[in-house]
Amino acid sequence: MKQVPNDKTGGEDSILVAGSAGFIGKALIRKLSDAGRAMNCLYHAHLPDPVPHMTPTFADMMRREHIISTLAGVGTVVHLAWSQSFRARWEEAFWAQEGVRQDGRNIAMVKNLVSAMEEAGTRRIIFVSALGASRTAESWYLQEKYFAEALILNSKIPEKIILRSSLAYADLGAKDRLVAAIERLMRFPWFYPVPKCQEKLAPIHVSDLAEIIYRLIDIAIMEPANLIEVSGLEALDIEDVFRFVSVGIGKGAHIALKGLLGQALTPLFEQMQKRRSETSPDLRDLLTVGNSRDKAVEIDNPILKDLPSGTHRFQETMVSKAH
Repeated sequence: MKQVPNDKTGGEDSILVAGSAGFIGKALIRKLSDAGRAMNCLYHAHLPDPVPHMTPTFADMMRREHIISTLAGVGTVVHLAWSQSFRARWEEAFWAQEGVRQDGRNIAMVKNLVSAMEEAGTRRIIFVSALGASRTAESWYLQEKYFAEALILNSKIPEKIILRSSLAYADLGAKDRLVAAIERLMRFPWFYPVPKCQEKLAPIHVSDLAEIIYRLIDIAIMEPANLIEVSGLEALDIEDVFRFVSVGIGKGAHIALKGLLGQALTPLFEQMQKRRSETSPDLRDLLTVGNSRDKAVEIDNPILKDLPSGTHRFQETMVSKAH
């Protein structure tokens, strides 16, 4: 199929961001706003921050009719909304904090969005998934992401982009889930546990991920369905990730308990140090997300050459900006 640029670029089409109040959503909105792009942003239970070029809309994605009304004039939908993100163990993902079943919510939202986009004739969807998404993944979160990918790829939406990403992080103080989960393990004085992790970690800075999503909004594509995998600039041992965070938060003199001892103490520390108000996932859940890109996905993918590789390195972000 011949590669043809989009008919509408340069902001002629509006953009709909579902999941605007989330960690990645806020970074993407800032990027779109700085670029002067018109966008509709869906909110459900959060009040939006005032941002230029953004039209906030309060909607429930569990109700299809709410979504239909937001798609007028929209050319691209970026779907980030996700309930119980990163919950790897199904027994925890099964119930929300209020005791309401959540196991079907994410898939129902995707079904409603796909159906509404098909009816409205919306041209493109960008779905942010996770590295490691698979039908046979041990993590419930990664299984759900895979099922959502399948719904989108089998839809009648003309242009579908699945973006699988490694864990996203931000500057110190932003309290992203990765750094927050590590910092919880460092609340005890003198030492902290480090769980075992055979795979090297390749977290991606949220601003780099937002830049990639921004480029995908207008990028020319050759096929109606596209799968892209992205990760950070460097692959790090988990001990190094912990060490950089500890230095960044001023606990570099603490002793790291590694190996079997660290593996055994991690869930105990998580349980003891998690405050009642904290609903973020444990580090064990986060570590189920993949870090290695599938080389087969990268072969002959012309989109990748037009995407930025990123500018942030984990050590520099954690350590240099802490002082």
